[in-house]
Amino acid sequence: MDVSQSAKANSRLWVIAYLVATFGTAALFKMGIVAGWPGIALFAASFLLLVPLVRSVERAQALAGSSSAAMRTYTRRVLVAGFSYVVLILACMTVARLYAPPVAARVLMALAVAVPVLFMIRAMALLLREESDEYLRMRIVNQSLAATGFLLTVSTLYGFLNAFDIAPRVDAWAAFPLWAVGLGLGRLIQKDPAC
Repeated sequence: MDVSQSAKANSRLWVIAYLVATFGTAALFKMGIVAGWPGIALFAASFLLLVPLVRSVERAQALAGSSSAAMRTYTRRVLVAGFSYVVLILACMTVARLYAPPVAARVLMALAVAVPVLFMIRAMALLLREESDEYLRMRIVNQSLAATGFLLTVSTLYGFLNAFDIAPRVDAWAAFPLWAVGLGLGRLIQKDPAC
């Protein structure tokens, strides 16, 4: 196996480890197997796997020739926003559950949690503006279109299942994570050289 294939395999392993750790710890917490602060801490710690995951993906991109300064800046912006999101949502949800603050405080907490997500969206817009390589920019646009198509398809199908009382209601905030899953699928469909 050559170096680029090895780097791709390594990045795939980190993606799998991250997804298993994040969803696994969330499930353990939700089922009450690891409850309270230990469950929250374990879930929060799973997000630390993003650091080696990002490094492995950047290495695979560099070896595949699909890396750029704009992409590295984008990755840093999203990481900072992502970690901020995790800290804010865990802190605000804990405060909301323990102290039952008044409505005005809960509105401010909800808006505070949304701010890092808005910064992730901003990072995506800046990536398109800052990426000077037309080929890489085209790939980003195509991946974004695939993600949007995925989100629209899933939300339409699920919305009708919900309308006919077949599926439970899902909160609107789930749209952004679903779009991000679509972005990853878009990279795979496009056969991104780093994936």
